[in-house]
Amino acid sequence: MRSMIWKSTFREIKESLGRFLAILAIVALGVGFFAGLKVTQPAMLKTAQRYFDKTALYDYRLISTVGFSEDEVETIKKQKDVKAAEGAVTFDIVCESGGKERVLKMHSITEDVNRLVLVDGELPENAGECVVDSNLYGASMIGKTIKLSDGNDEDDLEHFSNREYKITGIVQSPLYSQFERGSTSLGNGRVSGFVYLLPEGFADDYYTEVYVKFACDFPLYSEEYDAYIEQKQDAWEALTEDLAAERYQTVRSEAETKLADGKKQLAEKKEETKSQLDDAKKQLEDAKSQIEDGEKQLADAKKKLEYAPDELEKKEAELTEAEKAIQEKETQLDQAEVALGIGYAQGVGQIQKALNGISEGLFSENGDQGNGAAGSFSSGDALADAGSQIADAKAQIADGRAQIAETKKQIESGKSAIAKAKKQLEESKTQIAEKEAELSDAKTQYEDGKKEYEDGLSTYNEEIEKAEKKISDGEKTLKELKDPDTYVLGRDTNVGYVCFESDSGIVDGVADVFPIFFFLVAALVCVTTMNRMVEEQRTQIGVLKALGYSEHTIMAKYMFYSGSAALTGCVATAAAQVAYYWRKELPDRSQYDTPTYGYGDAPVTESFPKVIWYAYGMLYKMDSLVYVFDWKLAVISVIVSLLCSIGTTFVSVRRELTEVAAELMRPKTPKAGKRVFLEYIPFVWKRLKFLQKVSMRNIFRYKKRFFMMVAGISGCSALLVTGFGVRDSVTGIVTQQYTQIQTYDIGVTYSSSVTPEQKSELESKEQDGVEKSVFVAEKSMDLVGSEKTKSVSLIIADPDSDMTPFVNLHTEKGVPITFPKKGEAVISAKVADELGIKTGDTVTLQDSDMKTISVTVSGLCENFVYNYVYLSADTYEEQMKTEPEYKNAFVCVSEGTDAHLLGTSLMAMSDVAAVNISQDDMERFSSMMGSMDLIVVVIILCAAGLAFIVLYNLTNINITERVCEIATIEVLGFYENETAAYVFRENTILTFLGALAGLVLGVFLHRFVMSQIVVDMVAFDVHVKPVSFVYSVVLTLVFTWFVDRLMRKKIDAISMTESLKSVD
Repeated sequence: MRSMIWKSTFREIKESLGRFLAILAIVALGVGFFAGLKVTQPAMLKTAQRYFDKTALYDYRLISTVGFSEDEVETIKKQKDVKAAEGAVTFDIVCESGGKERVLKMHSITEDVNRLVLVDGELPENAGECVVDSNLYGASMIGKTIKLSDGNDEDDLEHFSNREYKITGIVQSPLYSQFERGSTSLGNGRVSGFVYLLPEGFADDYYTEVYVKFACDFPLYSEEYDAYIEQKQDAWEALTEDLAAERYQTVRSEAETKLADGKKQLAEKKEETKSQLDDAKKQLEDAKSQIEDGEKQLADAKKKLEYAPDELEKKEAELTEAEKAIQEKETQLDQAEVALGIGYAQGVGQIQKALNGISEGLFSENGDQGNGAAGSFSSGDALADAGSQIADAKAQIADGRAQIAETKKQIESGKSAIAKAKKQLEESKTQIAEKEAELSDAKTQYEDGKKEYEDGLSTYNEEIEKAEKKISDGEKTLKELKDPDTYVLGRDTNVGYVCFESDSGIVDGVADVFPIFFFLVAALVCVTTMNRMVEEQRTQIGVLKALGYSEHTIMAKYMFYSGSAALTGCVATAAAQVAYYWRKELPDRSQYDTPTYGYGDAPVTESFPKVIWYAYGMLYKMDSLVYVFDWKLAVISVIVSLLCSIGTTFVSVRRELTEVAAELMRPKTPKAGKRVFLEYIPFVWKRLKFLQKVSMRNIFRYKKRFFMMVAGISGCSALLVTGFGVRDSVTGIVTQQYTQIQTYDIGVTYSSSVTPEQKSELESKEQDGVEKSVFVAEKSMDLVGSEKTKSVSLIIADPDSDMTPFVNLHTEKGVPITFPKKGEAVISAKVADELGIKTGDTVTLQDSDMKTISVTVSGLCENFVYNYVYLSADTYEEQMKTEPEYKNAFVCVSEGTDAHLLGTSLMAMSDVAAVNISQDDMERFSSMMGSMDLIVVVIILCAAGLAFIVLYNLTNINITERVCEIATIEVLGFYENETAAYVFRENTILTFLGALAGLVLGVFLHRFVMSQIVVDMVAFDVHVKPVSFVYSVVLTLVFTWFVDRLMRKKIDAISMTESLKSVD
C-alpha cells in the first residue's frame, strides 16, 4: 500500500510540475537571498582577514614625541610574543605633482609590518625614488616626479634627503584601506594621499613610530583578539614610557653637548671670520689710498699737459715772426750792398744812413760801434774817411749776415726742440691714457673687493645670526623640553580598520530583514499551493482514508510533495555553492592573493556578496572578495525552508483530515453567494459591463486568493521601491551638494595666507569670468562629543564678505540658516546626529595642538559630503589667540564661462597651489556612486523573480481551478482573446492593488535599509522620488503582462469537451 502512495505522489509531481517548480523556485530564491546576504559579512571579514594577514597589518603602533633609536627598536623586537617590529618615519609635507600642490603623508617603507601591495610599476631602489597612493594617482604618473614645495618650512624640509622623488610605482597600503587619508595642520587641512620612500629617503637618524606585529592568530574583530590586545596594553605602555624616558635623557644629553659644541664653534668662527674680514678691510683701505694717490698724480699730469699745446703754439709763432724779421733784414742788407756799388759820392749819405739802420737793427748789442760810426760821419771828415767807412760797412754787413745765419741756426734748433716737445706731448698723452686704464682697473678691483667684502660681511652676519638663533632656539627648546609623551595605539585607531567593521555590520543588519521577507513569501506560496492542491484532492483523500490509510500516511504524501520541492531547491542552491566554493577556492587556499571572479559564473548566493562588495569598492581598497561557505548556515536554510513548506502543508492537510471519509468524498459545499463590496456602490456597479462585474465578483469573493496575490505582489513592489529608493537616496546627494549647498564653481587653494595683492589679483580676473569670490580659512579639527569624537572641516569666512552666494546654509527641511555670529557655530546635521548634538548645545572643537574652541550651536545645516562646522572669524581669533589663515577662495563663474579654462588661468596666479572645479568633483562622486546601480539591478531582478513566481503560481492555480468555467465560456462563444482577457483582467487588477500596497510597504522597507547604510563622511538624502513609485508600479505590471503571456498557452490548451466531462 505504501508503494502505491509513493507512486501516486511521484505521479502527482509529474502532473503538477508547475506547482512543484513554483515551490522549488521560491524556496531556492529565498535560500539564495538569505544565504547570500547572511554570508556577505563573513565573506567581507574573511577578505579583510586575508588582506590584513597578507600585508601584516600592525597590532600596535608605538609613538613617542622623542622618537625611537635603532637600539630601542631591537629591544622591542625581543619582547614576548612579538613576531615583527619595525621602526618607521612619517611626516606631512606639501608636494608639487601634476601641476598641483597637495599635502601628502610621507612614509618609510617597512618590510615585515604593513607591507605594500604593488598595483603597477615597481618598488623604489634608491633614496631618490618613491611609490604613491593608487587612490590618488594613476599608472600614467610612473616615471614622473614629486617635488617638495618651496613653501614648506625649512625645518620640515630638513627631514628629507632629497627635494624631488621619482615615482616608480603605485601601491595600496593596509594603513589606508579606506578612502579617508586623515587630517593635517598644513594646506587646507586634509591629507590628499600617501607616498612611500626608502628609509634612506629621509635625512633623520631616528624613527617617529614603531609598528609591532604579534604572533597571534585570532579572527578579525573577534572578542578574543580584543581581549588579547587589551591584556598587553598596560605592559606595553610601561615599556614605551621607559624607552621614551631613556631616549629623553639621551636626546637631552646629546642636545646639551651639541649646544655647547655649537657655541664653541660659533665663537671660533666669529674670531676666524673677523680676522679674515679685518685683513680684507685693511687691503681695501690700502688699495683705496693707492687709487687716490694715482688719481692725484694723474690730475697733475693732465693739468700740465693742458697748457703745453698753447706754449708750443706760442713758441712756433715767435719762431715764425723771427724768420719773417730775418727775411726783412736780409732784404735791407741786399739793398745796402747795391747802394755801395753805385758810387761813393751818391751813396755816402745813403750808405751812412743804411749803415746806421743796419747798425741799429743788427748790432744793437754793440751800440758803442754804431755810435762811434755816427760820430765819425758827423765830425765832418766824411769824405776823407768814406772808403774806410765803406769798408767798415761791408764788414758790418758781413757780420750781419753771419749773425743772421746764426739766428737761423737757432731758429732751426727751436723748431727741432718744438718737434721734440710735440712728440713728448703725444707720449705723455699715451702714458696718461694707460695710467687712466690702470686706475680704472684698480677701481674695478677695488669695487669688486669692496662688494666681496660687504657680501662676506653680510653672509657672516647672516650666518652668525642664524647660528645664534639656532643656538637660541636650541636653548629655548632644551629649556622647554618636557617629559616625552607616548602613545600605544591599536588597530581600533585606524580609520579604515574601524569603519570596515561597522560597514560590514550594515550588511548583516539588512540580512536580518530581507531573507525574512522572502521566506514569508515562500511560505505564502506554499500555503496557497498546498491549500489549493488539498482542496482539489478532497475526494482522493477521502478514498485513501476509506481504504484504511492512516492520517500520518496521507499527510506524509503531501508533506513529501512540498518538502521535496523545498529540499530540492535548498540542495540545488547548496550544491551550486559547494561546487563553486571548492572549484574556485581550494587551489588558492595556500596563496595570499585572492582570485578575481566574474559575475556571470557564480551561484545566486555568491552574486549578492559580490555585488555588495563591488559597491563597497568605492570606499575600500582590498583584494577581490573571498567567498565563504557556511555549513551551519546551509543547515539553517534547509530547516527554515522545510518549516515554510512542510509546516504550511501540515496545517492545510490537518484541517481536511479532521473530517470523516464520507464527507471528504462528497464535493465541498459551495459558499453562499453574497454581494461584493462594489455592489453596495450603485454609482460604480451600474456602469460596469457584464464581464467586468464577473471579474469583480471573482476578485472579492475568493478572499484567500485576493490576499495571497496582493501580499505577494506588494512584496515585489516593495522591493522595487526599495531598490529605486536606495538609488535616489544615494545618487541625488551629489547633485544637491554641488548645486544647492556648495553653490560656488571653483575652489582655489593657496600655499600660504593670501596677501592683499593676491586678493586684488583674483578680483581682477573678472574679465576672465570671475563673477564673485570670497576668501575663507579651512582647518581640520575634531568635534568632541560626549562619547566619541568626529573629524570635521572648520570653515571661517572673511569677516568683510558675504558667504550666501557661495554656501547655502539651510536645515534638512529647507529653512535658511544665517551665518554664525560671534560665539556661535553651524554644524552639519549628520555629524550632529551621530554625536547627539542639538541646536542650542555647547560644543568643543579641538585641533592637533590640543587647542580648543567652545561655541554654541546656532543651527544644524543639511550637508551630504564631508562634515563641516562654520564659524565666524571673531570667534576663532578670540579663542585661538591668532588670526585665521585664509588659504582658500571660493569662486562663482559668470554665465557662459568655461570653468576649466578659467581654472587654468587661476592656476597661473602667484602662490596658487591647487584649483578644484566643482563640476569635476561632482562627476567623480557620481562615478563612485554609480556602483549603486548594480545593487538596484540586483534588487529589480530579485523583485522580478519574486513577482514571476508568485504570479505564475497563483495564475496557474486560478486557471486550474477554473478549467470548467473557462471551457464553459468558450462553449458560449467567447473568442480566445476575450477568454484570456476575462481571466487575466483579474490578475491585472490584483496586481495593481498589490502594487499600491507595495508602495506603502516599500517606503518603510526603504527607510529601514537606509538606516542600516551608514558611511562615515557621507550623509544620504533618504527619500524616494515620485517617478520611482511610477517605475515600481509599471515594472510590476510588466511582470504581470509577461506571466499572462506565458500562461496564455495554458488557457488556449484547455479542451472544452474534456473539461466539461470532468464536472462532478
